[in-house]
Amino acid sequence: MIQAFVGAGGKTSLIRKYVNQYRAEGKKVFVTTTTHMFIEEDTLLTDDGAEIICALEKTGYAMAGISKGGKITALSAETYLEVCSHADVVLVEADGSKHMPIKFPNDNEPVIPANADEIIIVCGLQAIGEKAEKVSHRLELVKQCLHIENDTVITASHIQKLVQKGYVEPLKENDPEKKIRIEPNHDGSLYQRAIASLMKNGMDVSLIDAAWFAPQPVLIVCGGGHVSCELVKMASCLDFRIKVIDDREEFANKERFPLADEVICDAFEHLENYLEPDAYYVVVSREHKDDFTCVKTILNHSYQYLGMIGSKGKVQKNFENLRKAGATEEQIGTIHAPIGLKIGAVTPAEIAISILAEIIQEKNKKQISSVSRELLDIKEKGVLCIIIEKTGSSPRGVGSMMFVGEDKIIDSIGGGAVEYAAIRQAKDVTEPMIRDYDLSEKDKVELGMICGGRNKVLFIPV
Repeated sequence: MIQAFVGAGGKTSLIRKYVNQYRAEGKKVFVTTTTHMFIEEDTLLTDDGAEIICALEKTGYAMAGISKGGKITALSAETYLEVCSHADVVLVEADGSKHMPIKFPNDNEPVIPANADEIIIVCGLQAIGEKAEKVSHRLELVKQCLHIENDTVITASHIQKLVQKGYVEPLKENDPEKKIRIEPNHDGSLYQRAIASLMKNGMDVSLIDAAWFAPQPVLIVCGGGHVSCELVKMASCLDFRIKVIDDREEFANKERFPLADEVICDAFEHLENYLEPDAYYVVVSREHKDDFTCVKTILNHSYQYLGMIGSKGKVQKNFENLRKAGATEEQIGTIHAPIGLKIGAVTPAEIAISILAEIIQEKNKKQISSVSRELLDIKEKGVLCIIIEKTGSSPRGVGSMMFVGEDKIIDSIGGGAVEYAAIRQAKDVTEPMIRDYDLSEKDKVELGMICGGRNKVLFIPV
């Protein structure tokens, strides 16, 4: 078998992976290039077929090419074919990308060996979220294909189009007898794993939205008192990444806040050192002067939510002090104070519930992701089930997802009979597919549902 690797974003690394796999199967593996390839420690810098074949027979592996400027270039046609006849598998790097994750080939690229059985198109999903000028080889051709500018942020759809227009379509036209396969290189995140699965199977990556995979926000709690203790317990159940800061060692420690991701003992005057962009802030310190210090610091940075505890009178006094310190009415208007929804909360736990209820209310006006940290961190193989379309009555919205593994289920797409049916379906899924659960009168009976509506669920092996 002769496999040619083209594209960008990890061809050499993928070749090494295949070398290890084939050698473990006891096959003789020959690696070379039709363009340029970096010289590795055991590379044979020769065009002598007999020497290459000797190494191949002796060790079961040979990488060879003609030395040129710190790289190897293509062997002569005679030597290449001679060595191919002695190998079980030939892996050919047939394209260049200058270490960039994406590219669009020029007219003389790639250089596919005539005897290749399969062409493997590589692309780097690490380009997602980066500006085109930073991650593109043949930038002008990339821009021309995608109709974008230098500073356009690359999306998964951009990469899929580059692969389709730059490689799949011309290769099918020029080499219709050769098998073509797409192998996206990803960073291991759930989103990129899902995108890779869709691309490998020729499905539209725009079926899923990157925003569905956004982690839950950072919650920074200023103050380590009783309300903070209850707040952190409950916020951890909502998958917030939590920081607690207090200036007293007996209040700022992991024993008191075991569920916090970070506990900081420092003066509130140093709060600026611990802020994060677009975080959610709860100011519940022991003294109003500390509340003032915290709020004054936070107002000069980006945040999604800022709440301050206190009675109406004490809140107004802090507002007056903020005005004197230069805060604008617009800034003061963004502060939730007194903090929390008005539910008649009295105990620390009830106050914590009122605060989190208000945070959830504000968060869900802006963020559509409901994915848990446990699901985002999953590394094992399984099937991701995502609601991609919803009409009528249904407990979960578009973007809700569930992971079905061999021995675990994480998160939910709504519970009930539809979820049960999806779990059963996922056990047999080997490639991405879409299932339409139409809760018509007939399906209501079969699924045992009474709510009506329709859910379209995308199943993605990851």
